[in-house]
Amino acid sequence: MLRRPLSLRTSLFLALALVVGLTTGLAGGYQYLHLRQVLSRADDARLQARATLLLNRTELGNDRPVVPLPDQLDERILVRYVAPGAPPLEIFRSAGWPGFTTEGWRRVRVQRTMILRPDDHLELWLAHPDTALHTELAQVRQGLLLTALGSLLLAVVLALALGNVVLRPLRRMAQAARAVATARDAVSLPVPATYDEVQELAEALNAMLRRLREGAQLQDNFLAAAAHELRTPLATLHTGLAVTLLDPALPAANHQQLSGQLEEIRRLSRLVDDFLLVSRLGAEALPLHLHPVLLDELVLAATDRLLPRFRTAGRPLELLFDEQVASYQVLADADKLTTVLLNLLENAMRHAPPGAAVQVVVGREPGSAGLFAAVRNPLPHSLGDLSRLTSAYYQADVLSDGAGLGLWLSSRIAELHGARLLLREEDNIFEARVQFAVSGSAA
Repeated sequence: MLRRPLSLRTSLFLALALVVGLTTGLAGGYQYLHLRQVLSRADDARLQARATLLLNRTELGNDRPVVPLPDQLDERILVRYVAPGAPPLEIFRSAGWPGFTTEGWRRVRVQRTMILRPDDHLELWLAHPDTALHTELAQVRQGLLLTALGSLLLAVVLALALGNVVLRPLRRMAQAARAVATARDAVSLPVPATYDEVQELAEALNAMLRRLREGAQLQDNFLAAAAHELRTPLATLHTGLAVTLLDPALPAANHQQLSGQLEEIRRLSRLVDDFLLVSRLGAEALPLHLHPVLLDELVLAATDRLLPRFRTAGRPLELLFDEQVASYQVLADADKLTTVLLNLLENAMRHAPPGAAVQVVVGREPGSAGLFAAVRNPLPHSLGDLSRLTSAYYQADVLSDGAGLGLWLSSRIAELHGARLLLREEDNIFEARVQFAVSGSAA
């Protein structure tokens, strides 16, 4: 299973948190060890001073020794006389003396040499619980822990702030890139004056966009020039073949052959017209002459033009008009809208299975004042992602005729009319619907 890579913001946060955590942990650990050593030495020093004071007050008389008692309730004392070669002689032991191995006590030993017997010495042990020391160390640990948590919280705030500052130019570039993906013209990305890799990336992307614009411009220029130059010879060939086919003396075999050639010239002429439309749309130089036209009459005219081809292909053509609609008037360029209807009909004729009927429906949208014209045809198989169909030069069936421009051109021309081209597939029925926002006007 592939793991999703971490985002740049998350990586920055984790790196900063790791650095702060390690730094705080190492610094806090060193401070704790150092403070524990200092506090332990201070506690031992205080205990050592009190033990020395008590030893100086201890006297060994002829009758009985004088041993001062500690004035701290939690302190315990042990006094012994130590002579070489003999076991220590215990002189005094406080009640509750913890011994030498009991945990939870701190002990110090001081000794004093005897004046009359230099080899002998008087030994005093002083012990007290280490609870106070552990309490102080616990307070130190709590303070260091709070400091570490505060540092991590500060790291989170700094990571968010730093992420916003560092990633702000990248977000702007991403937003501009998304706009370029949906725009008709690839505008340049904003270049942040950061003098670092981000600025270098923005400049490199802009250089790439310039090359793409230049390539697209060359393509549009080529399409426009080629389409313009091809229209005249194709029109000449079309006229010559049409006149030749009218000759009654033309043999039947030649008539069939020339009819096929005339059909190919018509197909080439339509491709040339599509290329010319592409170049004009790319240059935003496609003029529209909007006039009130009747949508039902345009649909009838388009189907009449293609009805012989539908019959030849063996695909019935059905027309359905909503009789409840009082007027089918829309504001449109009749020639351009006819191009849209012809493209949709030809697309249905190419992709419908043999013998399947193509249905054209014209009516009013339910609950709306807008009109629509829809072309429906069965499908031999699902088309998948329908959004790809309105991309230029995309062909759902690579073996079919055409250059993959029909639906793209239809979508663009519909947009210029304030209409929408909606594609839908349901139960192996494909529908291409031109939807006008308001009857009688362009939205």
